[in-house]
Amino acid sequence: MKRIHAYIFVTMAISLLLHLGLITGVIVFAPMFETPKAETIEISLAPPPPQSSKKNARNSQQIVRQALAPDKIKAPDDETMARFLSEQRQRVIKEMQSAHSGMTENRTNTSTLPKPATDKPKQQAQQKTEVDKSEVDKDGYRVVDAAKELAAMNALNQGQSTVGELLPTDVSIGSFTALNTDRYLFYSFYARIEELVRYRWESRVQTAINGMDPSTAMGMSRRNWNTQVEFLLDKRGFLQKAIVMKESGVKNFDAAAVNAFREARVFPNPPQEMIEEDGFIHLRYTFTVNYAPPTLVNSR
Repeated sequence: MKRIHAYIFVTMAISLLLHLGLITGVIVFAPMFETPKAETIEISLAPPPPQSSKKNARNSQQIVRQALAPDKIKAPDDETMARFLSEQRQRVIKEMQSAHSGMTENRTNTSTLPKPATDKPKQQAQQKTEVDKSEVDKDGYRVVDAAKELAAMNALNQGQSTVGELLPTDVSIGSFTALNTDRYLFYSFYARIEELVRYRWESRVQTAINGMDPSTAMGMSRRNWNTQVEFLLDKRGFLQKAIVMKESGVKNFDAAAVNAFREARVFPNPPQEMIEEDGFIHLRYTFTVNYAPPTLVNSR
């Protein structure tokens, strides 16, 4: 009997030591396996101001992707000239840009969300009370279904607003994009170009970054890498020539810009009014990449 007791004691002691060792290992080594923060690649695709034979104020206006501002910050229209050109004329109380990059879109515009039904408030309140009672545990705490909560939140928020242009530094950062814009006659043509080019360019930039060694990637972080390219299209919209006017300093970024246009190859229904005296449509774009690599985890 004493042997059995001794055996049980030894077994419990070994088990206790193993558990203590496991807990200590988790505490010591967990930081080494912590998931690093995701990398951020901010990219901007900016067409130039419209070209004109006359030097006037309109040549200083920048073409931007249309983003309808929420109704609550819209301002009455006026006769002043906006510094941005887009699909529609718009005036806002304060100009701002979204903190997130991507093809410009306001996904949190509450004016576009469906209005809640108000014809059955008592029935809704009763249903809510019944749900609340059924979703509490024995200690009185509400039982939370994380998947359901996230789905409901995403249905309302519909993602984050984005901005795809490199805007002047005096345009403040906000939760969405709101700019004063004048209507540009050829906006739809520039919008078609962005839809054909942006994904191809983003993919090539990501591939270029993935192919870098970590030290190189860290060394090029937190800087704007600008590639300026002039593209010549014929009257049918076919790309005939690409000329790099300014290199970014990263050859793969420059190649990504040029090859994105080359792969798209044709941009249908170009406005014939854009054809210049040499018989070509001249498109001068600036491609900007700002790379923020993931934060390295320091083990202690």
